[in-house]
Amino acid sequence: MMAGWRRPRTLAGAAPTGAVTAQSPAPAWAEVTDNPYLNARRSWNDHVGALVSSRQAWQLLGLMSLLIVLAAVGGLVYIGSQSKFVPYVVEVDKLGQPLAIAPARRADAADVRVVHAGVAAFVADLRLVTPDVALQRKAVFRVYSMLSPGDAATLKANEWLNGSDEASPFKRAARETVSTEMLSVLPQTPDTWQVDWMETTRDRQGVVRGAPQRMRALVTVYTVAATPQTTEEQVRNNPLGIYVRDFSWSKQL
Repeated sequence: MMAGWRRPRTLAGAAPTGAVTAQSPAPAWAEVTDNPYLNARRSWNDHVGALVSSRQAWQLLGLMSLLIVLAAVGGLVYIGSQSKFVPYVVEVDKLGQPLAIAPARRADAADVRVVHAGVAAFVADLRLVTPDVALQRKAVFRVYSMLSPGDAATLKANEWLNGSDEASPFKRAARETVSTEMLSVLPQTPDTWQVDWMETTRDRQGVVRGAPQRMRALVTVYTVAATPQTTEEQVRNNPLGIYVRDFSWSKQL
């Protein structure tokens, strides 16, 4: 019986049967079990996990690409909105010869003296009563050039100019005239000015009606810089963008 036994043959380079080899243990997910269903489940999970990981990577890449495109488009829009024209101011003499040429600069903030004069002119125009209809209209237009539709001063000016016979300058001009003499224009705060003036009322023959009346007003103003939406007419009527936010006046005893 022993004559029929043969020694097992081994492949060249392979460890003989029963020999222990130094190999790293396979990961748990790669182990093959005797359960074919568990092996198939693990194989399917590996396949689905690879698809999910790949999809997340592409989503991240797409999001980064979208952000880059948005930044590029925003930069192009910003650059395109910048003015490419540089205006120049040319000063000429009476013969048309150029005296000075320089690029136009953005207008500086309104000087305090300019605001002072604008406040005084606003009060004088609003209180003016003259029989000259054209002159009265110019005064009214100057008043409205310093008013913005959303301010309380606009509503008050509408009530005064279009109100009763005792207030409307167009109705009062049929029987009397009113002239003003500015006494002082003093700043009370950075935005509010106190205006004192003397007001004289005359009939249509020029006779003074009563003693001149001393008046006082508080006028709140603000400045607005010109924008691309500013019209040429607005620039001509109110070049420095001085607007009246609110005003009130009263007689002084």
